[in-house]
Amino acid sequence: MSDSPAFPHRRWKDHPVPGVDFPDATTFTSDARWMRTACEALSARLDKEIDLLAGIDIGGLGFAGALALRNGLGFIDIRKVGSIRADVVRSLANNYELGNGIALSKGQTLQGREVAIIDDCLMTGGTALATAQLLRRLGARCTHALFVFELEGLGGRERLTQGGIAVHTLQQLPPTQPK
Repeated sequence: MSDSPAFPHRRWKDHPVPGVDFPDATTFTSDARWMRTACEALSARLDKEIDLLAGIDIGGLGFAGALALRNGLGFIDIRKVGSIRADVVRSLANNYELGNGIALSKGQTLQGREVAIIDDCLMTGGTALATAQLLRRLGARCTHALFVFELEGLGGRERLTQGGIAVHTLQQLPPTQPK
């Protein structure tokens, strides 16, 4: 982490819960130089065995797509069921593998694949751990997760480590924006 620059970002006060200020990466992703810097730093942390990236919606999708293109890797999107309208989930449920609040389109070839999870921010680690569990259930090996930001003290790193996932982050931040 110490070799990564401090990425410019804004904080969404009390989001997603009171007492947590979410760091919004979209304040720098529109700048090609910052996006390249983030992708280069994330790429340096990718295990050489990885052949597929799983981007978590919504913040991880752009980073995973960019990293996949940069590194010649495959890419899949992981959807948070809560972000899909309930009527859409009901009508499309047969097209998705569901697990602990996340969904992945069926038909993915995951057996034996080495998959890394990509997201913009690590907080409690719940979504990333659910992602790893679903991918593993479908035959993938998933032992790495990469994040731009990590909010300190929310237990995400510990939760993922206990789940057998190495955590790589570019920048650690306090859970609330300093005044």
